[in-house]
Amino acid sequence: MNTYKTKPEKGDPSDVIQFFPNYNTQLLCCRHWWLENWEYNELSFPYWRIYHNSAEGAKIIYNDTEYDLSPNKIILIPPNTSYATRLYDYEIPKEGFSLVGGRVDVNSDRQEASSKPSLLHLFIHFNIGIPYDNISPGVFSFELTDHLQSKLQLIKNHLNKEHKFFSFHISLVIKALISDLLTDLPESNWDLISNDHRIIRCLRYIEENIAGNLSNSNLAEKAQMATNAFIRLFSNEVGISVQKYIRNKRIDRACIMLHHSNLSIDEIALNTGFADRYHFSRIFKQSTGISPARYRKEFGMSS
Repeated sequence: MNTYKTKPEKGDPSDVIQFFPNYNTQLLCCRHWWLENWEYNELSFPYWRIYHNSAEGAKIIYNDTEYDLSPNKIILIPPNTSYATRLYDYEIPKEGFSLVGGRVDVNSDRQEASSKPSLLHLFIHFNIGIPYDNISPGVFSFELTDHLQSKLQLIKNHLNKEHKFFSFHISLVIKALISDLLTDLPESNWDLISNDHRIIRCLRYIEENIAGNLSNSNLAEKAQMATNAFIRLFSNEVGISVQKYIRNKRIDRACIMLHHSNLSIDEIALNTGFADRYHFSRIFKQSTGISPARYRKEFGMSS
């Protein structure tokens, strides 16, 4: 009698291998502030921003269009979008900024009353990684649904009592809010930097090894290509040379660290692949127009 072996029962009846885009939401900050002034001539950062205000009075100006921040709107801004901001009818400085505000805390008595009006301002900064942080710039305003409002209230309730430590549940709520907003972006807005899998693999390698050996030959090896062919393909796909792209990403990472960490400038130089503080400071000023120390003073989060 012949015995035939059969395939064992499987939990998934499908033999089709599925592929899903890989992304990782990295939270940089989530804060609830009161604001009396918020006048910036230009804001442009290498990370996403979410804004929600408790009252009317704040505006974002992008491409000559004004977007109101109000209790029934939530704003999403992609990385490297250049925009201006203001409260009420206050004048925006031609250079620099005017910021007066601080952290909301139920245990503090910030009722030392100023004669100026103020409002409550929630902001979240985050990245989702290459290539999805390279979406086309813009300002997106969404109606505040009950579903979004419930998440915002949970986040604000937490921040009003605790601003340094976040539970797993609150972190999930913040990431769920982010996912809800990203989902509502039109698919046509996801203007990816490249669709070539070899280039995307290298872009992710650069992001994960920003302080490492990112020579053209090393990256070409990661792409499994000859060096000259890789250099041509990269320039054609990304629009700039390999090493210029790497320099830009190192400056982007340095901006994030200056804004959202307490690392010294020496440590930031080391963590972003520069030879030393002096080399880093020179390249940083060439790219941004200001020194790392001044950037931290103007944009670092102190509360």
